[in-house]
Amino acid sequence: MNRRGQALAFIGVLAFALVAVLVWRPSPLLPAVGDLEWPFYDWHLQASARKKPLTIAESPVVIVAMDDETPIKLAFSEVLEDPFYPLPRSCHGDLLRQLERAGVRGIAFDLVFTEKSEHDESFLSALKTRQGTLAATRPLQTETGEETFVPLASTLEEGLTPASVEVPRSAGRSVRFIPSLVQDQGSTRLDRHVPHLGIALVAAGEGVLEQAAQVTGGYFLWGTLRLPIAASFGSNTALIRYLGPENTFPRVRYEDILLSDSPPAELKGKLVFVGRYSTLEDRHMTPLGEMTGTEILANIAYMTATRNSLRTTEAWSLWIGLGLSVAFLILVWRFTLLPALLGAGLLGSAWTLLTHATFLRTGVWWESATPLLLLGLSVAITTPYEIVRAHRAFKTQVSAAAAHSALSGRGMQLGTQEVYVTVVFCDIRGFTSFCETHSADAVEAMLRSYFEAGDSAARRFGSELDKFMGDAILLYFFELPKQEPGAVRAIRWAWEMQRAAETIGIQVGIGIASGLAREGFIGTPGRMQRTVIGDVVNLASRLQEATKTLKTPILLSEGSFSQLESLTAEPLGEITVRGKQQPVRVFRPAPVKE
Repeated sequence: MNRRGQALAFIGVLAFALVAVLVWRPSPLLPAVGDLEWPFYDWHLQASARKKPLTIAESPVVIVAMDDETPIKLAFSEVLEDPFYPLPRSCHGDLLRQLERAGVRGIAFDLVFTEKSEHDESFLSALKTRQGTLAATRPLQTETGEETFVPLASTLEEGLTPASVEVPRSAGRSVRFIPSLVQDQGSTRLDRHVPHLGIALVAAGEGVLEQAAQVTGGYFLWGTLRLPIAASFGSNTALIRYLGPENTFPRVRYEDILLSDSPPAELKGKLVFVGRYSTLEDRHMTPLGEMTGTEILANIAYMTATRNSLRTTEAWSLWIGLGLSVAFLILVWRFTLLPALLGAGLLGSAWTLLTHATFLRTGVWWESATPLLLLGLSVAITTPYEIVRAHRAFKTQVSAAAAHSALSGRGMQLGTQEVYVTVVFCDIRGFTSFCETHSADAVEAMLRSYFEAGDSAARRFGSELDKFMGDAILLYFFELPKQEPGAVRAIRWAWEMQRAAETIGIQVGIGIASGLAREGFIGTPGRMQRTVIGDVVNLASRLQEATKTLKTPILLSEGSFSQLESLTAEPLGEITVRGKQQPVRVFRPAPVKE
């Protein structure tokens, strides 16, 4: 594996490690990865939500609802003296008898009976006619920090079974999961478990309320009930699979049953919640909008009774994310960044749609956030690495000035401008003979040393190699502020190259000419390059050729000679060069020390 492959592998391991830390040990400075998952969960539920309310015949769960009009209607019917809440518990007893006559399977009061009442005896006598009537109880924090539950009124303990109505809120203050089993250490019923009211009503209806409940193998088991546990949210929590928004479940008015001569026959075999239905009290935000606590309990009971609970696969999320990241990194390695980014988008979209379809069809919730976070982190780390790598590779193919223009906001545009420049041509003497007498590896090694020496010296003197033409080098020196004249820096480079050539074991001839030229991008819109064109370029090339006949390593033009300040040069007279009608004066610069 090359260096790039090793870097990509390191990126994959780093991204996996970072996400693993966030999953297992979330930082207080960052949201837990689980919180990022909730929008996907909400989306799944909203897409699968029932559009029409259930009828009583369709639903195993029915709500007997009390609202603001209930006490008024009961007072009007002379059942109550005053039209106010709370209703006398004797009314609850009469309601219980009516529901018993209707043949309901289970009854749960979403009401808290913690205080004694003068009507408890009447209520208790009705409770004794049936076993397993449930009542709500709420969590209580003791002075020692232990969690327990508010006990029922002692006058009703004989007839009611307490059950929790705790609905914890997750990110966004929405109710999405329930504690399915909580140990009650504070009530008089020691060593008993207090299950959730929504689950306990189903257990009562199926006759397993008195059986032992346990959490094992990722499931909450209670007689015939089997509820998958969402372990990532707690050791004994379960996700709520909402059937639909508020008013999905059928409601029967409390006073209609209480005042009826005969209870509704359609309630036979139903699981019944009795609770307040208010637009102001006991309301909670859910993925499907705001709804009452009783409606949330109905959703819990429905999914438990119909065995339609959600199953989670959070244990696989990290490994799936690793697979997506590895696929992306392979795309980067085999292709380039842009196709890989498109591939990452397709991978993420495909995984999201697959999890959505799986949720809708099977009720299995494959986490989306963790795999997508791992894939996104790999993309976020890889992208700048690949951009920097591409920039570096680009700069090795073109000059730094051309790279800067191409990568800046201006971009590359065809066109040139007039500048004063010193152009240098350097060529190896006897290169053809060298190739004939040396192996290809030796020729390549020599050229590499030759070019590296030229590039190093050029950068030191404020220039860079513009072109490699076989064994020839073209470079130029612009006039720079607070720098020696371009011709002086060109001569220093030329003598540096002479010393490097001697070390390498070759000889080079160098021609230097200064003057006006056109500098910029030439070519076509589809392919262009940055260079210098003009008579001065041709003259530098001809002077390099003339070094052979004059037997001197370096030749200067008159324009370059006029720029010399701290250096000296010997006049060699006029010579005729190819392509020039008039003779040109040439000079041989004195050697420059290192």
